[in-house]
Amino acid sequence: MAVLAALTVFAVPAAAQAAAGPEIQYATSEFEGNTGVLLVGIRSADGVSKVHADVKDNTGKVIASSDSFWRYRGQPEDETQVWATQEAFVLPQMGYYPVDVQVTDTNGVTTSVTNAGDLAYVVVTYIDSVTVKPATATYEKRSVTVTGVLKGRQPGTMEIRRVAGAPISLLSSDWQEATTGADGKFTATVPIVDSDRNIFINYSYDQAHPYHLSSSYDTPVVSIKPRATKVTATVSARKVKAGESVTVSGTATWNTPDGWAPVSTGRVNVLSCNAQDYCTYLEGVPVAADGTYTLTATPYSSTILRASYSAPDRPDGYPDPYVARSQRDVPIAVLQPSSISDFTASREASGAVHLHGHVQFPGSMTPGTIPVEFQFSETGAGDWLTVGDDDQSYWDGTGYEFEGRLTEGRPGWWRARYPGDPANFQAAASKKIFVQ
Repeated sequence: MAVLAALTVFAVPAAAQAAAGPEIQYATSEFEGNTGVLLVGIRSADGVSKVHADVKDNTGKVIASSDSFWRYRGQPEDETQVWATQEAFVLPQMGYYPVDVQVTDTNGVTTSVTNAGDLAYVVVTYIDSVTVKPATATYEKRSVTVTGVLKGRQPGTMEIRRVAGAPISLLSSDWQEATTGADGKFTATVPIVDSDRNIFINYSYDQAHPYHLSSSYDTPVVSIKPRATKVTATVSARKVKAGESVTVSGTATWNTPDGWAPVSTGRVNVLSCNAQDYCTYLEGVPVAADGTYTLTATPYSSTILRASYSAPDRPDGYPDPYVARSQRDVPIAVLQPSSISDFTASREASGAVHLHGHVQFPGSMTPGTIPVEFQFSETGAGDWLTVGDDDQSYWDGTGYEFEGRLTEGRPGWWRARYPGDPANFQAAASKKIFVQ
């Protein structure tokens, strides 16, 4: 029995720990609307039943208090919540005021923090009624006029007042400065240097307006309507052999207020482009004073020759967005070389004529199919008649080999001919051989 009694004594539980109470994380103004509203960040595992705040002046004297708070952010089950005064503080003058806060949780545990934060009793400014005219800049008018009004939402009362004599900065490519008038309105002329950019409008803190928060505004995008241009292109030949040059000439014009007229400056570049619009540069030349140009280019293969006009670059080295580019495409065939390097023709014992040889492509391109025609002439001086063919020659290590056996009893002359491709390859004929 003594042992049992001893065990009973030692089994008595330890005393419960005291609750930690709520944690006051911060106190600050509601800057998005009324800075006279106080927000208090609270972390409490046992919820919140009461919030009290005292607003003090710089001497520490309490000048305003509130017990009327509501849950501004967060749910009842959340440990972290934000509580806000139901009514904004209305103070005699603007400034930054220290705040003492007390929070009581649902268990009746209270936490107090001296100088938990500040009530920033200041004006929230905003830029209103902004217009941009014209909405699009042009070659003749390269700037726009921006107007707007700087307004301030007073703390506590939420009264809207216009802010006079305030500096306004506007940014497109460079900063422009303006000052609001007695009615809070500002006007500025803003040069437009680059297309499709908005204008940033900013009011920063200035000493003439203490306790006024800064604000900014982005206008809609301002675009540039460039002056239209046209360029013509004429080539000296639509079909040339590989390595031969073509002369490209034409005129560049632009649409002025008086109608289409030749440009006097700028440059025309000639490019070689494929069907996928991948282009490589060939040659370029400045236009003459009357807008004309002439240049010589040597295209590598069959291609689209593109004559492209562009205005002179600006002093900063970038293209002038106020003058449109223009182009003109001209397809051209460049025929790659071909040859028949060797050819034999002989009559076999059967009476058939055996024909054999090789086609060569000395350039860097080869066609996908290589047919060869076998032609016969009794005189060898003309009137060649195609009497057979090898519809596909194949590479044998020394060239593209062709071969044929034809029934032709007449004695006469024979030759092999590669017909070429009218868009890409030259034709070629072999030497002629007499077969009895």
